[in-house]
Amino acid sequence: MFNRDEWILEQQNPMISLKKWQTTVDLVAKLYESPAVFIMQATSQGYQVVVGSSSPTNPCKSGDKFPKDACLFCTEVIKNAGPLYLNHATSMPEWQGNLLVKESRVNSFLGVPIYWPDGSCFGTIAVLDFAVTHYNRTFQELLWQFRDLVEGDLLLNSQFLQLLELSTKDDLSRLLNRRGFFIQAEKHVRLAQRLGHSVGILYLDLDNLKQINDQFGHRLGDRAITALASAVHNVLRDSDVAGRVGGDEFVVVMMTADDQALPKTAARIRAELKNLCTGELQHLNLSVSIGSHLFPASELTGIDRMVSIVDERMYEDKQHNHARAHQDAG
Repeated sequence: MFNRDEWILEQQNPMISLKKWQTTVDLVAKLYESPAVFIMQATSQGYQVVVGSSSPTNPCKSGDKFPKDACLFCTEVIKNAGPLYLNHATSMPEWQGNLLVKESRVNSFLGVPIYWPDGSCFGTIAVLDFAVTHYNRTFQELLWQFRDLVEGDLLLNSQFLQLLELSTKDDLSRLLNRRGFFIQAEKHVRLAQRLGHSVGILYLDLDNLKQINDQFGHRLGDRAITALASAVHNVLRDSDVAGRVGGDEFVVVMMTADDQALPKTAARIRAELKNLCTGELQHLNLSVSIGSHLFPASELTGIDRMVSIVDERMYEDKQHNHARAHQDAG
């Protein structure tokens, strides 16, 4: 899933057109007769040039990264949440430590902040020049118009992700639905194949849901499902993939090299489910049947086939649980 705090250049998103952004900065460079225009992204990792104008003299190339504590014009724009225009930086003592001033003898900087739709800062769009400039107010305001084009793409990106979440999230459990799970799980397996990692799969089935629905009603049955979903969510890592693939069935996919990771995770889910059985769920004594299998990198295949194998292991566990329950009852 798209992460705002990761570099845009390292993510795929159809709503952000880097080709259009490249056209934008090249047009800005032409209008301002500037050797360098760029769009910079700010994250917790620092700063990265997303696109830079095509001039060979541009010191800010696409992909260039700067540490979070670097002395940059853009940090001032972001800190003050407003525009910055300097036309003779090499003569200003406070900017002598700036990388572009010190290494490239940049004199002129005009930059404005770029924001995500929720108001958080994305970064900046900026115009650089080695010469001393005298941009009038119209030229300064013009950069805001180009900034709006970039923010329009960020808005489309946000709306796209909201629609994607609606189409791939399960309303009841708030985990991925069947469609969303298999999309993300397939990506997870492909990544594991590239990295040469093993993949562990858990298949979970809530026990006795039909009896709960028949005896206590579907409202309590739904609460039992959400309790299991919460147990799964509370136990898993952010990097794991979990989804509700049927009425009372959940699947978890994780990358791990630990042979004991799956049984440990299954035990923690069972314990967490027990902890969540409070209030009107307390008397239900909820339990879950779990099948598991660790697939070495050499055995990774399509996610459908892998899940089917683990589904069979789950039914073995369910039959074992039923047999034990009958013994206890006898």
